[in-house]
Amino acid sequence: MRPLLTAVKFSLKEQLNNRFALGLLVLFVPVWYWLLGAMTPSAAVPFRFAATNSFIQINGHHLIFLTAGINVLSLILGFMFFHSARRSLAFDQRLTRAGLNRAQFMAAKVIALAITTAALSLYTMLVLLAYWHSPVNIVEVWLSFWLVSLLYGSFGLLLGVVLNSELAGFFIVIMLSQVDVFLQIPIDNPAANQSYLHLLPSYGAVQLTTAGAFTHVFPMRQFLLSLSWIAGFLGLALVAFYLRTRYKSSLQRVQALSTKP
Repeated sequence: MRPLLTAVKFSLKEQLNNRFALGLLVLFVPVWYWLLGAMTPSAAVPFRFAATNSFIQINGHHLIFLTAGINVLSLILGFMFFHSARRSLAFDQRLTRAGLNRAQFMAAKVIALAITTAALSLYTMLVLLAYWHSPVNIVEVWLSFWLVSLLYGSFGLLLGVVLNSELAGFFIVIMLSQVDVFLQIPIDNPAANQSYLHLLPSYGAVQLTTAGAFTHVFPMRQFLLSLSWIAGFLGLALVAFYLRTRYKSSLQRVQALSTKP
């Protein structure tokens, strides 16, 4: 247990040391809410609500706050975990080669991801309440923010382990997060209610945050869809991390060669 706790502390410190990303999130979230809120009128917009398979009329000014939170979390947390994973990979390889249990190390990465994303999504939800005081279920809104944070944090981890180019990783995070969320906003976007949008990674989170903000319905299928995206990205990231930190000593290689016929 003690090695696991040590690895968790190291992984959390790794994220806390990324002061630029944390500072950007803390300072940018209120500005982003204010900017988009100032540009968006309160006119009702039709939103395709998958849980009831119907269209609901919702306040566009309030909807933009929700999607703004999802947008900023997906972008910055994707950056944050991509940068930290890429920067620490060489050191992680040395630790595992020095004898650190790889399973515990990977578990520590997952725990640190869960704690960091939970805290930052809670902060983003609390800032939302400063602009809009009356979502129906704030716990559901926070849960949707946490899900999208976990999703893009896992995606960032995956990119950080498999990509050698920092520019390529940043570009992929920007393009996926922006397209993913933008296509689902039915404000001046005629494609926002198309049926194919359920293929987008943040679809479940957008449906869940809309349900929590405007209805008393919990969209279980969309919630499970978000969990499946998170499990997929996180599973791929852990497999890639395992392969990148796999190491055989010279003695092991000699023994393997000597057993060959």
